[in-house]
Amino acid sequence: MPFIKRNDHGNICALAKEQIDTTYEYILPSMPELQEYASQELATIKHASPLSALVDSDKAIARVTEDLIHLLIEKHVILFTELPQAVQQKLLDREKLRAEHVNTGFVPFMDENDSL
Repeated sequence: MPFIKRNDHGNICALAKEQIDTTYEYILPSMPELQEYASQELATIKHASPLSALVDSDKAIARVTEDLIHLLIEKHVILFTELPQAVQQKLLDREKLRAEHVNTGFVPFMDENDSL
């Protein structure tokens, strides 16, 4: 059950699971005001440091690079086997993880019968 505290302007300034004191009021979890506040707080926490922003950027670039390699292979611009062995293995490991945990429609680099 979410309880909120409001500032002098009536905006949410704190969130708690329980009513801490009489200044906290119950709010329905589905209220857009609560969802907006929670989203802003998460964004603030997530990007609290330049290092955090850099890590997020690295993750995004890694995914873009992976997708680019996949596209180049699909378009027959490069061959999977032309990539260094370590890169091949990392791509295959990521493909396996994604197949196990996420249904993305990702076309594999190699099928079960292929070998390195």
